[in-house]
Amino acid sequence: MKKLFSTFKQKWAEYFLEILVITIGILGAFLLNNWNQNSLEENVQKLTIERLIEDVKSDTARFAYLDYRLEDRVKRCDSVLSLFKDLSNKENRLSMISVHLINFFLVESNFTTYDEMLNTGRLYSMDDAKLRSSIINYYRDVKKWSTYIERDNQQLRSKVIGPEYNDYWVIQRRLWADESIDTSRYPWLIQKDSKEIKDIEALVLATRMLFDSSRDRIANLKGHAEYLLKKLED
Repeated sequence: MKKLFSTFKQKWAEYFLEILVITIGILGAFLLNNWNQNSLEENVQKLTIERLIEDVKSDTARFAYLDYRLEDRVKRCDSVLSLFKDLSNKENRLSMISVHLINFFLVESNFTTYDEMLNTGRLYSMDDAKLRSSIINYYRDVKKWSTYIERDNQQLRSKVIGPEYNDYWVIQRRLWADESIDTSRYPWLIQKDSKEIKDIEALVLATRMLFDSSRDRIANLKGHAEYLLKKLED
């Protein structure tokens, strides 16, 4: 024992240095591992944001296209409604029916990256709380407005399949196929202020209101997407 203490006294500095080297090595390895882990997470976060930017760019383009299509449909409805001011001739009545109006537009957004961020927890680990909030609010709005638009679409679908519009669709298909129309089978085509004509006017008005409402919602989403895109790219 005395020999052991004597040896320790003689070599304590050497032992201390070895312990210090080992401690520094362990601490350095720990810090390096943490640095590598943080660097990896930062790279993953950066790539995720880049993918999200591409998703929102795609949404913005989609919303712009929908806005263009809806604007065109509103103009077509206005054109048809103008024909109701003068239905004294059959040509106007046939023109009114031949215009293709009914279309259903879906709000489609890419949720892949957003859902991945939610499932992996990366969304809530973002340092920028304001950006995180903007991302959440954007995708929440997309779901909300797409639900409203689909609800309006469903209401219009229920309306157009009503029996009062059977003749309307038959005549429209024949007009598109350049087939002649036998007015004896559809006397309302030459009758002034017939119930069928009023039903068609009501349908066109309802369609225009749907398109106009959908366009407002799409414009709102487009503006929201552009705002989020700017924040993501900053």
